[in-house]
Amino acid sequence: MKTLLRYFSLAKYFLKINIQCGLEYPSYLISWLISNPLQFFFGIITVKVIITNFHALEGWSFEQIAFLYGLGIISHGLSVVFFIQTWYIDYMITDGEFDRLMVRPLNVFFQFCFKDFNFVGITDMLPGLVIFIYGCIASGFSFTVINIIKILLVIIGATALRGAIYTISGSLAFWTKRSGILTSVYLTLFTYTTQYPVSIFPRLIQDLLTFILPLAFISYFPSSEFFGIDTGYRFMGSLSVWTFGVGIAFYLLSMTVFKIGLRRYESCGS
Repeated sequence: MKTLLRYFSLAKYFLKINIQCGLEYPSYLISWLISNPLQFFFGIITVKVIITNFHALEGWSFEQIAFLYGLGIISHGLSVVFFIQTWYIDYMITDGEFDRLMVRPLNVFFQFCFKDFNFVGITDMLPGLVIFIYGCIASGFSFTVINIIKILLVIIGATALRGAIYTISGSLAFWTKRSGILTSVYLTLFTYTTQYPVSIFPRLIQDLLTFILPLAFISYFPSSEFFGIDTGYRFMGSLSVWTFGVGIAFYLLSMTVFKIGLRRYESCGS
């Protein structure tokens, strides 16, 4: 318990420092608050235009897609806040940054996770929250205690799943020395698979996004459960709980991959 309290205290200290760094240049933060949300608002406007001029996407109305879209962006924003350091593991390896973490009397993975709390990443989450609230109201989502708990489970699980995938792909740099390109690939993949119904893809792709790289659990499956939409898949229990479980399981897997990769760390040489 004493060790746990010590790490909790250190985590608060790390977060405080990173928030102060984020507020050091207020004009930079304001510019992000103005420009960054635009990409997400334009994205949902594009969906609105498509549905208005053509038809619903695989039976999903615009209001339901707004719910799914916003839910996906909230977990994206939180992953940018808490896991952005995973995007640059390869640079930390080639620059020898892990030397500093390894000589401290602290768990390396703990230091790595809390070294870069990206306060500015909140600008990614805010538009998702606005779109999600609109989707809730417009689609008639019922704000019962059970549904609110399910939403929280989905957000936690989806954020952990995103962070796990970033950590696993970034940790490959312990073997390859470069993995940054994978981050760009996953960012694009997340965009097309978590902000739109997965049912628009061929069945093979749906299977891959369900059983191999389970991105369908981030927003598609839980949203379909809330609206009673048949996905063609059968799971025991609540899909919201599945999202939470899959996210935590993958995050534990990512910790293992990171620790195994750390044994291959060779510093930056001379």
